[in-house]
Amino acid sequence: MPICIGVVINPLAGVGGAVGLKGSDGAQTVAQARARQASFNAGERALPALLRLRAAAGRADFEVVTAAGAMGEDACRAAGLPARVVASPAGSPSAPADTAAACRAFVAHGATLILFAGGDGTARDVAAAVGTAFPVIGIPCGVKMYSGVFALTAARAGEVAAQCMQGPFDVQPVELLDIDEAELRADRSSSRLHGHVLAPVDRTRMQSSKAQMPGSGRADIDAACRQLAAQCQRDTLYIVGPGTTMATLCEHMGVRGTMLGVDAVVNGRLAAADASEATLLALLDEWPSASIMVGVIGRQGCLFGRGNQPISARVLQRVPRQRIEVVASVHKLLSLVDGRLFVDTGNGDMDRALAGPLRIRTGANRSMVMRLTS
Repeated sequence: MPICIGVVINPLAGVGGAVGLKGSDGAQTVAQARARQASFNAGERALPALLRLRAAAGRADFEVVTAAGAMGEDACRAAGLPARVVASPAGSPSAPADTAAACRAFVAHGATLILFAGGDGTARDVAAAVGTAFPVIGIPCGVKMYSGVFALTAARAGEVAAQCMQGPFDVQPVELLDIDEAELRADRSSSRLHGHVLAPVDRTRMQSSKAQMPGSGRADIDAACRQLAAQCQRDTLYIVGPGTTMATLCEHMGVRGTMLGVDAVVNGRLAAADASEATLLALLDEWPSASIMVGVIGRQGCLFGRGNQPISARVLQRVPRQRIEVVASVHKLLSLVDGRLFVDTGNGDMDRALAGPLRIRTGANRSMVMRLTS
């Protein structure tokens, strides 16, 4: 009897990322994303995972069940992956209840693993349906992906699922984290634990949940940011990512950044606060000399593709790799799982171009070199 895997996609996942909305939850946010001409491309982002599953079809006997249309059927068809539709959304666009209903249908039709595409909000919808007794794998397609249920990239999510289809696999409870998007848009943030879900054990392809780092090393970070700000040049665009480290950098640059958004600074003034991808591209037309400055997500180690989507592959293509500045404490770097830093921009060519040794500022005149992977 073939093993059964359920595939569900949240078609709205990630729509608020590149346009600076910090999330995709709620009808109002989706409407704002449409008004800003956001791309609804969750199915496209999930495609590498489904292609890995299709490639595994000759090595394992398994069946795929999915939801109708944009919730899975369309992407499975695009990947050439045979799938049986066992659920349909109640309306268009789909809602969180449709994701939960699809997962319950998968379980009813004998699925033993669920592969879902979305962000932390989608992970919560899946968990609401299957609880803690059913393994799931997240394809990272959202804006916020702090939970430990996600693979590093879509392709690796498919690889993990394909490996699971070949026989018994170990699972472990992982943290289910999420942030209130209304608070996030008000520049206030603290991740909240919403429980646990089961995920396959795979240290090389699954990400760790985000961790809040202790205060050790703050003096070194302050010194690193002070030095970096002093080295800023005139008539150069500085694109500054989110996070407390980058907020410190903005202070030393003489501006008040948004902390949880992407800001742009030119000649000591804030050229754009909480910028979208389109705003950054327009500024790059005006200021071709540019640098990108980012911090590191604690324990998880993602540099681009988690919470800073306005710094997209198209933006990164316009800035030389050597003009990317990364600041992080030694403690944070040592806390990374397997010393791993990675990127997941959704553009494989860009991810590969960014990969390789990367020097990270850890203090004034102090740095560490780490390898960045795609």
